[in-house]
Amino acid sequence: MTPAIAANPLDQPVAVPRRRSQLTLDVRRDLASSPDEAAALDALIAARPQVGAFLTSAWLSGFFADPPQGFELCTVVLLEQGALRGVVPVAHRKTPTHVRVGLVGGGVGSDRVDLLAARGYEAIFSDMFLEWLEKTFGREGFVLELRDVPGDSSIWGAIRRADMDHRLPLTLVPREVHVLPYLNLDERYPAGDARSPLASQSSAHHRRLLERRGALNIDVLQDRDRVQAGFDELVRLLRARWGNGSVLDQPYMNRFHRHVLPRLSREGRLRLIRLTAGPRPIAVFYGLAAGSWWGYYLAGYDRQWAGRIHLGQLTLSTAIELAAQDGAAEFDFLKGAERIKYHWLVRERVTVDADVYSRKAGAQLIRVTRAAREAAGALAKTARGLFTSRART
Repeated sequence: MTPAIAANPLDQPVAVPRRRSQLTLDVRRDLASSPDEAAALDALIAARPQVGAFLTSAWLSGFFADPPQGFELCTVVLLEQGALRGVVPVAHRKTPTHVRVGLVGGGVGSDRVDLLAARGYEAIFSDMFLEWLEKTFGREGFVLELRDVPGDSSIWGAIRRADMDHRLPLTLVPREVHVLPYLNLDERYPAGDARSPLASQSSAHHRRLLERRGALNIDVLQDRDRVQAGFDELVRLLRARWGNGSVLDQPYMNRFHRHVLPRLSREGRLRLIRLTAGPRPIAVFYGLAAGSWWGYYLAGYDRQWAGRIHLGQLTLSTAIELAAQDGAAEFDFLKGAERIKYHWLVRERVTVDADVYSRKAGAQLIRVTRAAREAAGALAKTARGLFTSRART
């Protein structure tokens, strides 16, 4: 590697203003860290587990071992006199007109991504991160493609400040908002409420129906062979439901999960639960855990065998009960507003997809091109709807 920007801009040192004389950004090409930094990262994850669960070394190792096609990955670390104060994994790819930049995992496997920073360092880390983007990729122009970034992320404020202060003119174009229901397990629910996570009358009814067809067994899979066997069952169940359209039938995602599963298990962050009726596997729940937080990532169940039994609801109810027994304070249903998640008294968060364009001509040309393409698509959709309505009258 050479230090020239043209050859590899990530090797350039980042100048820090004097008012931040004790803060520096360090750019790394792998996930290696010292024991002190590993402990500091664990503390950041524990403080914000709903995001940190997707920034663990075990989870990120799947992306760094097998980066999305054409992308280079690095980790930008905020240090204060050598002590880790923040971290954000970054993916980038050069195109003929600009550099595409994103947060590792956003839109590709991770449910949400963000900068992780110690309390009080969020805003300054976000400001410094945007300045680093400009110093590193500003000459060529860049598009920061933010996917699955929490609505309360400090990066949104940094983008606004950069534009208001005229330090770094940026154009923010929102794309989509995603809903993320979650359940606070510390709350008390009204007696007899069928949506209570721990006393669901509906789930109890379907469990009784299930047990008439065979003894129900619940296994939490931990050792490597059982984890891989459970994942194979999940792949089979999802394929039976979705055909080859299952996310786990995508070669890249299948490789990713087979890589991270044993590592998640070793770190104690995997929650892979298998339900069997007699000897027959009927459902698999794939979840993540960080401290007192559980997250529902994927689940598959044997719909054909279940018949009228609401096996999906029963699978989630079982996972919620196990989370409560494990001392979890929160059960996170992750992205998506599927009706089944609202059998419980959930609250909601949001994540936002948006594109941020730098001032260079190449990036702005991409912005205009995308806007024109999306406008044309919306017009065509409106026209199809208009003609369809007329045909029915």
